[in-house]
Amino acid sequence: MEEWVNISISWFNKYVDSFKGLTSSQLSNIEIKKDHSLRVANISLFIAEKLELSEDQSHIAYIIGLLHDLGRFKQIAEYDTLNDDKSVDHAELALQILEKESFFGKMYMEHKSVILTAIQNHNKYKIQDGLADEELLFAKLVRDADKLDIFKVLTDYYTNRKSSVSHTLSWDLPKGTVISAPVVKEVLAGKLVSKKNIVSEMDVKIMQMSWVYDFNYRSSIELLLKNRFLEIIYGTLPKNDLVIDIYRKIKVFTENKILVK
Repeated sequence: MEEWVNISISWFNKYVDSFKGLTSSQLSNIEIKKDHSLRVANISLFIAEKLELSEDQSHIAYIIGLLHDLGRFKQIAEYDTLNDDKSVDHAELALQILEKESFFGKMYMEHKSVILTAIQNHNKYKIQDGLADEELLFAKLVRDADKLDIFKVLTDYYTNRKSSVSHTLSWDLPKGTVISAPVVKEVLAGKLVSKKNIVSEMDVKIMQMSWVYDFNYRSSIELLLKNRFLEIIYGTLPKNDLVIDIYRKIKVFTENKILVK
């Protein structure tokens, strides 16, 4: 399986480097997404090891993390956007690419379903029902790893607005002075905030904090708290009773997740 990881990395690098004739902006986004993919692969491996998965399973976790955003590169090259709503679902595009490029022709076919299912579900509002146990395991794992790295990118951006950020959300939204009612309802109910309810940057930040409700593993929550991601986002928000209540609810949720053995 270690050889499989090395082959996957080589395949990934060759695929990413195959895009030619791009603008400087596209090349920058390609590089950002490549770096993101490598970091998510390492975070996935870290979570797998914390879960005490087998060596083979840990290698699978790494490969899924590496390939989860494979559709982003073609999305950037062909649509010049990272917005799925304005182009294509980048997870579904990744599945098409893996099939077209015969990625699994070199690999162990018994892991194909697990890898494809995890990639397909990494960007959805929730994981599809009816998955086999191993499919569900890796779908949860890569979602955690992906969010952890996005939190890192976002908090770096919030603390240094001169830095560039690559994310699916538009940063041209008005800052806003109040949180939208549908966003308040969802987050206080302990639910992920829906993108459809976002109308301001303030809503965006509440939505990002609500991602903790979708974290699956204790080790992921521990990394979240260790890096103070929630605290950093909260620190950028205006302080009023509602914002404080939302942050308190989210903090209690994360702390209780840590206490669960």
